[in-house]
Amino acid sequence: MFIFEKNIFILNMKILISLWTYWCFFITFFVFVLFLPINLILVFCFGKKGREIFVRYNHYVGNLLLFLYGMYKETKGSFPFTHNEPCVYIANHKSYLDVIIIASLVSQKIKYLGKAEVFDWPLVGLFSRYSGQIPVKREDKNSRNKAYEAMKKSIDEGFSIILFPEGGWRHDGDEKHPNPYSFKKEKILNPFRNGAFRLAIEKSVPIVPIALLNAGHRFSSKTMKIIPGKIGVYVFDLLYTKNSDDPLIINEICYNMIYEKLNEHNS
Repeated sequence: MFIFEKNIFILNMKILISLWTYWCFFITFFVFVLFLPINLILVFCFGKKGREIFVRYNHYVGNLLLFLYGMYKETKGSFPFTHNEPCVYIANHKSYLDVIIIASLVSQKIKYLGKAEVFDWPLVGLFSRYSGQIPVKREDKNSRNKAYEAMKKSIDEGFSIILFPEGGWRHDGDEKHPNPYSFKKEKILNPFRNGAFRLAIEKSVPIVPIALLNAGHRFSSKTMKIIPGKIGVYVFDLLYTKNSDDPLIINEICYNMIYEKLNEHNS
C-alpha cells in the first residue's frame, strides 16, 4: 500500500511539474509580448541611449520572471554590489536560467557574450543583435577574435561583460550536437576558457566570480522541466587585475573558487 501511494505521489508531482513548466513558458512569452512595443521603441527609435535603457531595465524583467516562475534567490557573499566601474562577471553555466539570474543580479550596463546561433532566433536574436550583445561562433577563430575586440570596446564604453567561461554544458544524449571545447558529460564544472581572464587583465578591470549553485536543477536543459523554489547564488569578492598578471593563474584561481563552492553545495 505504501509503495502504491508513493508511486501515485511521484506521478502527481511529475504532472504538477509539467503543468508548471507550461505555465513558465507561457508567462515568458506573455512578458516578452507585453514589453515588445517598449523594446522596439527603445532599440530602434532612441539610438544608443535607448539601447542602454533596454539593457538596464532587463535587470527588473529578470527579477519579474523569476518571481513568476515561483523562484527566489538566496544570494550570499559580496552582495549587494557596491562597485560602479565596469567589470568582467563570470559564472558557471548549466541552465538556460543562468542568463535570467545574472540579469536579475546586475543592474549595471551589461553585455553578454552569446552563441551566434541565438542571434538567429526570431525576435530574441533581433533584440540581441540591435541592443549590442556580442555573438561568437565558438569553433571559429576569426569570430572569437572579433568578439574579443567587441568586448574590449564595450568596456571602454562603460559596459560590464557577462561571460560563462566554460562555454556551455553537455549531458548524456548530446552526442549529436557539436562539442568544440570537449566538454565532459555531467561534470560539476568544465575547464574555463582563457578569454575572460585575458580580457580583464588587458583592460585592467576587476573580475566578479559568481557560483550558480542549483540553477541546473531548477531548470534542467536535459529534461526541460522547471521546478519552483530557492535559487542558491554565491558572489565572490572582486578580484582586481593588472597588466602584469598571468591569465592562466587568474583562470585557475577563479575556477577553484567556483568549483569549491559548487562542491560544498553538492556534498
